Amino acid sequence: MGPVSFLPKHQKLSTLKGDSAKMTHLQAGLSPETIEKARLELNENPDVLHQDIQQVRDMIITRPDIGFLRTDDAFILRFLRARKFHQADAFRLLAQYFQYRQLNLDMFKNFKADDPGIKRALIDGFPGVLENRDHYGRKILLLFAANWDQSR
Repeated sequence: MGPVSFLPKHQKLSTLKGDSAKMTHLQAGLSPETIEKARLELNENPDVLHQDIQQVRDMIITRPDIGFLRTDDAFILRFLRARKFHQADAFRLLAQYFQYRQLNLDMFKNFKADDPGIKRALIDGFPGVLENRDHYGRKILLLFAANWDQSR
């Protein structure tokens, strides 16, 4: 008898290229093609996904100077995917994220699209996002200085 699946029939994964596909609750909304792409391009392995997340979580104690406000699996998984499952790089990115937010509290206090300052920045041409990413895989935001109205 094989493993028991707790997913409804419509959510079961088909096997891709003969591999027995396995899925965690963190991959539940992804198509089989996306899961396969994550495996090939991001080194995402559902068999060790929770261990990868726990390794990043275990590094948090090395930075008591930073207030890590979110350490849930889904949140940490974002950083692992952003760094192709290199745990040390994912932790460094996670730490930089919270450190930046900690050092710039005023910037994130009322960070909403309907805020007048945010609306002005969007109208003035910020942000522009490049289609390609930098060599670390990060999105590149542009400020269109020609559109910026300094009188505001």
